Amino acid sequence: MRVYEFSKQYGIATKELLQELKNANIAANSHMSVLSDEALEFLSKKYSKTTKPQAEKKPAVTVAVKKSANGAGVVTTVKKKASVASKVTSKPAQQKKSFKKHRATQEPVVELPKELILEPASLSDVAMRTQQPVNDLILTLLRWGIPATKNQILPENLIERIAQHFDIPIVQPAGKTEKDLFEVDLEFADKDLKERTPVVVILGHVDHGKTTLLDFIRKTRVAAREKGGITQHLGAYEATTPHGNVVFLDTPGHAAFSKIRARGAKVADIAILIIAADDGIMPQTVEAIKHAKNMEVPIVVAVNKIDKVDASRVDRVKQQLSQHDILVEDWGGEVVLVPISAKEGTGVDQLLEILVLQAEMLELKAEMEGSGKGYVLESKLEKGRGPVATVIGRHGRIKVGDFFVCGKTTGKINSLVNSYGKRIKEVAPSIPVQVAGFSELPEAGDFFEVVPKEVHRKARGTSTVKQQSSAQQQVTTEKNINIIVKTDTHSSQEALVDSINKLSKKLEKGFSIVHAGVGGVSESDVMLASDTGSSIFTLHVKPESNAVTLAQRNNVKIDTFTIIYKLLEHLEDIAEKAKEVKMVRTKIGQAEVRKIFSIKNVGVIAGCYVQDGRFAREGIVVALRDGQKLGEGKIKSLQRDKKTVKEVHAGYECAFLIDSVDEWQEGDIAECYIEVAEK
Repeated sequence: MRVYEFSKQYGIATKELLQELKNANIAANSHMSVLSDEALEFLSKKYSKTTKPQAEKKPAVTVAVKKSANGAGVVTTVKKKASVASKVTSKPAQQKKSFKKHRATQEPVVELPKELILEPASLSDVAMRTQQPVNDLILTLLRWGIPATKNQILPENLIERIAQHFDIPIVQPAGKTEKDLFEVDLEFADKDLKERTPVVVILGHVDHGKTTLLDFIRKTRVAAREKGGITQHLGAYEATTPHGNVVFLDTPGHAAFSKIRARGAKVADIAILIIAADDGIMPQTVEAIKHAKNMEVPIVVAVNKIDKVDASRVDRVKQQLSQHDILVEDWGGEVVLVPISAKEGTGVDQLLEILVLQAEMLELKAEMEGSGKGYVLESKLEKGRGPVATVIGRHGRIKVGDFFVCGKTTGKINSLVNSYGKRIKEVAPSIPVQVAGFSELPEAGDFFEVVPKEVHRKARGTSTVKQQSSAQQQVTTEKNINIIVKTDTHSSQEALVDSINKLSKKLEKGFSIVHAGVGGVSESDVMLASDTGSSIFTLHVKPESNAVTLAQRNNVKIDTFTIIYKLLEHLEDIAEKAKEVKMVRTKIGQAEVRKIFSIKNVGVIAGCYVQDGRFAREGIVVALRDGQKLGEGKIKSLQRDKKTVKEVHAGYECAFLIDSVDEWQEGDIAECYIEVAEK
């Protein structure tokens, strides 16, 4: 029997049991520790007189699927017969009152120092920092042969050149860790803090069963709707389980979505590391472990697909985990490992119970009233609603009509839609909600904070840094292939741009992203592509009808994709075909000059005897005298027996006329070469 099982039977808090065992010098690391005979005897004697054990019953559950407005279904699981043992709660001795301050919430400074930070920035930002008119900067770049607009992102080398030109000091960017990006400074009185719903992120490699597990819990068909069977967005879903409510974050496993996985780990309280028993630990599994450790998120390991393999494969996974400093309880560690089959549901109920127990141990609390504060998980453009974002609150309540500041944008909430697809008026912490009312598209990962109207007005009026996600541009170069990319969400754009930049570094002829934005392909996108000689590539979005007509008229190519790795493979093929072909010169023949013919208005013709190989009409002849090169030239005319021929082989006489050489002498050597593409 484990500690939590004894706790459930006798209705005693797991923390109390662990403390009693510690006082009695009996080893027990966590609620998942197996109780020894000595421990069982000790606990039975202590609690048998005062507490009657409760009969352990497995609840029968039914699932009611509710369709959301956007087609996503969220299932409420309802208990039918017996309920699980009452949830044990314990009050914390002292609640932490402060966290580090999130830098995005600081008031924007109106007067900026005249200096440049050595990092990519838009031309308008550089103009602001250098205190130069935008038009003057554009003209300066044009003189350098670099066309640019005010929204273009300038690379570091160009930032440095501008700084030198205007004699402005350069400042190195301040280093930021992953944790710094998501830390918030909040102070609350203990009386204002109440228990909140835990947020659980599911991490793991491609096709290891993350979405299938969530699908079983919610009883929806998320995996079936994802193109290619892979999850390409970060989804947040509130689910009701027999053990309590849990908010699940589903993250993509594909290598291109590293930042999305990191973002999911930052906002979560617990991480489920799902590993397929038949595959074991894979590259994205290692990456997920790294993110969870960096954010100090407790890990629960779920070994999936146990229905496909024998039990020894689970032990192999435990061994692999130990190589990455994760020691499971069976091996003397503190990490809980649960074998499951997400497809058949085996072990899922136990996994859910472990998550709820883990959440109780963490004593997750939040301020339930006051101004809402949280993070943007995802952002996109919707017809009729404009920029919208999925926000998950950390403290306070988010309400319709609230003014807010979020990263580099502001707004007023005009609608809230929950994970059931229903419009609501307000939302508590930990519950994901779709917010509409942004002045511009926010970036995934931005800190969201409800503020008074006066603060909102000041932030909107003094903010000089504009949103770059909808107009992320780079300076083009002649060497690269110019492209424009459009995606449905900001994080998809982020993943695609990062992947293209990494791909370009590996290629001889890479890609310059002229523009990267969120939303469908518009007429302005087509005109930009026409002006810059770019092709347009989309992920999850389609061009507008007017844009298609304009693209056909201007010979602009638009390629649409629904799976990111298919798009990247297509780009790689384009780069392979476009790379410069290296030509190699190969000697094919040698001849001796035996007679010279000088013909007026024609040139000097060399009569030769081919000693070796052959002379070809498309060849290049190198003239040698006593081993020294006289010159070379392409054959203009090749004849044998006064007839024009394509080639002459060894043992035959021929005559040829070439450019650049007209000082032939008898006895000179002529070598014939051809140029072929290097393989």
